[in-house]
Parts: sequence; structure tokens; C-alpha cells
Amino acid sequence: MKRIIRIITCLLTLCILFALEAGAAEMQKDLRIKEVFQRYGKKKNVTMVELSNEMLETYGMAHYKSITIKEDAEALRFTRKCLETDQKGARKIKEVTDDGGIISAYYQLPSVEEDLNRFILFKVSKKGVITLVYIEGELDSDDLITLLFTRNDF
Repeated sequence: MKRIIRIITCLLTLCILFALEAGAAEMQKDLRIKEVFQRYGKKKNVTMVELSNEMLETYGMAHYKSITIKEDAEALRFTRKCLETDQKGARKIKEVTDDGGIISAYYQLPSVEEDLNRFILFKVSKKGVITLVYIEGELDSDDLITLLFTRNDF
């Protein structure tokens, strides 16, 4: 009996994980950066974070996904290409370039739903660590800036 309960629990967990994965793919369906998460998310020297609903509600977010990639020139080139595509039509809140390449960016994307703002944050550290963040939620640009700089997360 315990084994059956364990199997059912595992199956339910898998169903929930697949539903969450489908929701994550849906949130970025019109964005090229989704390919960065798909291509590099499970590779060595990569950390990917997706926040749970409880954490999201605390900050007025609907979706949060980030990826950190350590010293990978190909990943940097690919991520910059994806950003070039996704920034079309976006409001550039901040963009810093060095030697012709973006090293820091903060874009507000056009909304796909009423009262749902979308943001892409990107940064390359001096050590070559790439950080890419995608956020959706009710929070506006000022809220996000306040959140980032009071918590020193970005």
C-alpha cells in the first residue's frame, strides 16, 4: 500500500512539474530568450531559478525565471543575439555596451495582457558570468527598480 501511495505521489508530482514547465514556456512564447533557458538551463556551470507562486505573490510577480551561466563565450554570443531580437518594440530603461556588445540591459517589453508588465534584465560580470532574468507581473518599472536596488539582487 505504501508503495502505491509513493507511486501516485510521484506521478502527481510529475504532472505538476510538466504543467509548470508548460506555463513557463507559455509566458515567454513570443520571446527569443526562451531559447537561452532551453539550450543552457541544464548544462554544467549553469544555475537556473524559477520562483514558486508563494514567492511571486510577495513581490507582485506572476512569473520569474533567471539563468546564470559561468564563462561561456558561445552562450554570451547566443544570448546577445536573442536580446537583439527581443528588444525590438521594448522600452529601453537601461542599456550599457562595451566593445560593441551589451554588458548590461533592462528592457520593458510590450504587454500581452492588461495589467501584466514584462521585463528582461541582463548583465555580464567582469569575470564573464552571464545573468539573464525574465519577470512578468503587476509591478511596474519603478517597483522593480526599487526591489532590485533595495535588495541588491542585480
